[in-house]
Amino acid sequence: MASSRGVACAAVLLLAARLAGAQLLSNLERERPLSMEDARPVPYRALSGSADWTYSLRTGSLNDYGPGFSVLYGAVRGLEVGSAMRWVTRPERNANRGISSGDLMIHALYQLSEETSSMPALSGRIGVQFPTGLDSKGTDVELAALATRSFDSFRAHVNLRYTRLGATGATERSERVEAVGGIDFVPGARGLTDTLVIADAAVRSNPVVGGSAIVVAELGARRRIGSQTFLFGGAGSELTGRHDRARLRLRVGLTHFY
Repeated sequence: MASSRGVACAAVLLLAARLAGAQLLSNLERERPLSMEDARPVPYRALSGSADWTYSLRTGSLNDYGPGFSVLYGAVRGLEVGSAMRWVTRPERNANRGISSGDLMIHALYQLSEETSSMPALSGRIGVQFPTGLDSKGTDVELAALATRSFDSFRAHVNLRYTRLGATGATERSERVEAVGGIDFVPGARGLTDTLVIADAAVRSNPVVGGSAIVVAELGARRRIGSQTFLFGGAGSELTGRHDRARLRLRVGLTHFY
């Protein structure tokens, strides 16, 4: 009898560990590796750190690259707080593209409602970007609404973002909007949860007044390489937009949960 109970307890613990690992794998952080973000915050008291390297191949050969770092923390149940920073080469040119180099971004993501059989998970996000980097102009404020809906074999996500810039040049928009939609799924028929495939498409306003909207398509994956460590990678392309748009953007990095 004692041995049977021991086996049952071990099975329950193994199942719980697999479910927890699957949850961490599917917690989609913005830019880790794609633009799409999960409506679910990181678990209560969970702490994660991420680092990546991004390379952008641009029309006109004015390519840029650099590292990015972020930290997330489950401050209370349903509330995630975090910070992020990214550096890129050619900061003076990228500033006009709406891409900062060395600016500090802090955010809070609050889950408004959990997912049910009839409703998606809904969250609100507020972020503030401080001009701590190179060629920075002002403090920007971002508001976002996030939704996640689970189906039998995949999850669907929608992100809507609005950004108000604190300072702009004569040809720059002071307000910018973005809509992102995408899916994620676990490949294979055996139900293994070590790899998550992610795909999205985004439409965002051009940072230049009168410029055409920027359309982006992206594909990526997250792979467990340890009990709480994940390797991620992604590729994307700006299909429309500026004349020096990123024809191909590659990103690879690591996330570790504590």
